[in-house]
Amino acid sequence: MNSPLLRRLAASAIALLLLLYVGYQVYKSHYTGIQTETASYFTASDSVQVNGIAVRDEVPLKSSGGVIDYVLSSGDKVAKGGIVAKVYSSAQQVTALHKMESVDDEIKQLEELQSPGDTYAASPDSLNEQIHRKLSNLLVQTVSGSLSSLSETREDLLYLLNERQIITGKVTDFTARLKELQAERTKLNQQAGSALSEIVSSDSGYFISSTDGFESAVDFSKVKTLTCDQIQAALDAKTASDSSIGKISRSYEWYFVFTVSSGQAAGFRQLADGGTVSLRFPFVSNVTVPASVAAVNQAGSDSNAAVILQCSNMNSELASIRKETAQVVEREYTGIRVSQRALHFETVTKKTKDEKGNVKTTKKEVSGVYVLHGSQLSFRQVVPLYSTDNYVICDPNPDMKTLMTDETIKLHDEVVEEGTDLYDGKVVQ
Repeated sequence: MNSPLLRRLAASAIALLLLLYVGYQVYKSHYTGIQTETASYFTASDSVQVNGIAVRDEVPLKSSGGVIDYVLSSGDKVAKGGIVAKVYSSAQQVTALHKMESVDDEIKQLEELQSPGDTYAASPDSLNEQIHRKLSNLLVQTVSGSLSSLSETREDLLYLLNERQIITGKVTDFTARLKELQAERTKLNQQAGSALSEIVSSDSGYFISSTDGFESAVDFSKVKTLTCDQIQAALDAKTASDSSIGKISRSYEWYFVFTVSSGQAAGFRQLADGGTVSLRFPFVSNVTVPASVAAVNQAGSDSNAAVILQCSNMNSELASIRKETAQVVEREYTGIRVSQRALHFETVTKKTKDEKGNVKTTKKEVSGVYVLHGSQLSFRQVVPLYSTDNYVICDPNPDMKTLMTDETIKLHDEVVEEGTDLYDGKVVQ
């Protein structure tokens, strides 16, 4: 070490180490390592997927022969003695009748467009916007399977297209087209002729245009007492041939029944006294059906349970279901979602005054998150509503009197998801 070169090298090494140490301390004091996420609303649910069977009080409708033309659509309400369908001697008559109905609709539209009114006040831009919306509706209805409303949307679109032709001057009137349609209607009316007979409903209720052979698979009068074995037998049953042309569901109430495990049964038992759930049939419709828990039948606490749900909603899609896969949503939780990593347990001290003005100090460990406001951290207690391994949904409107902090988490808060040495009031850069 007596060598001047070695002394210089040693001094340089020590100086470099000191510089690195100082640099690290400066970096550490300025770098917080904090990562945040923006608090947002989210809805989660407790749900179970089941295979069940729809039970209705159904009466088949018979016909002595001929070609059937339905007056009602599946899911339509019908009164006792109401006309359900008409019987014709040939399919050509029914085809002509349907064509005549389309012609009548077009005649009505064109006659409305011929009359002065709102048409002349419309602008091409507003019509283009309406046409675009109708086209979008057609696409959505086609994708979602809502075929029952397609015809009405198509007619609305045709009306707008014809209206646009008048506004843009491509046509001045539809007199020539109306004459063609009137002539076509006269011809179709002759081809359609008259119906041989009418099929009327023997009871009031819902009309369903098809049968599946399971109309008697479950005794409707005993539906609330069904056991797991009875439900499974109905699910395993084979369809029976039937020549009926449709049926009437005599009750406006219908049931969806299925079995669940003993663990899943507990949630349904809590809802058995008038509690409600939501039913979703993903392979049938995108509509959510409200239902009440009519009964939960279980032989023992460790056995499977038969769940009977009561429904009153009806449409053409629901009228067609029998054996279906369903998603049963027992509960939904809506609140502010944060990552599990953002959750911390801290001991918080709160001072309150009683009626006499005496100060009371309370110390309690609570769960909460750190929120970044500007450059300062604030610890806020949260009230979890629902949690998974990855996230927590917090109550956005908890009882403030029960909180140990002045505020709780709010929508759009910047919540610290990752960071070290966190504490309330810390200033970060």
